[in-house]
Amino acid sequence: MSVGLWLVLAVSGIAVCMDFLMEKVVNSFICIGLAVGLSYQIQVGRLSGVVVYVFGIIFPFFLLLPLFAFRMLGAGDIKLFCVLGGILGWTAILKLIVCSFFLGAILSVAFLISCGNLKERGFYFFHYVCEYVKTGKQRPYMKKGKRAENFHFTVPVFLSVMLYAGGFY
Repeated sequence: MSVGLWLVLAVSGIAVCMDFLMEKVVNSFICIGLAVGLSYQIQVGRLSGVVVYVFGIIFPFFLLLPLFAFRMLGAGDIKLFCVLGGILGWTAILKLIVCSFFLGAILSVAFLISCGNLKERGFYFFHYVCEYVKTGKQRPYMKKGKRAENFHFTVPVFLSVMLYAGGFY
């Protein structure tokens, strides 16, 4: 396994632990991850590595920004994708994002079914979309605090990284 894969496994694993313990991914950790990613890309590809690094950071930022605008995805999750993109590059981070959302959907549905509030959350989402279409005003989608429906998205990101490192996609 390459150094880059070990780096993304370490970064995403630490991010999961941080998210569960502190309910966020700390910015200083993100900065360290960005610095490590840049040094890795410079070592691997010199000037072309810097280009891979920059596109790997910019791509997930702009792709996921609309989800942050509606508070459907946290800033820490987007910053984590940027760090991982800096290490892996934009093509790999696109695959990682797609896999993470797929795994997140599966885990969310399974969690909602096991908790018995799938119907309630479906109505909440439908009402949210209808209200936005009617008024055009954005409001946070997630409810604040430690609530059962507030999902730690770092979990499917970590699972997706593990599948990627294992060669499943």
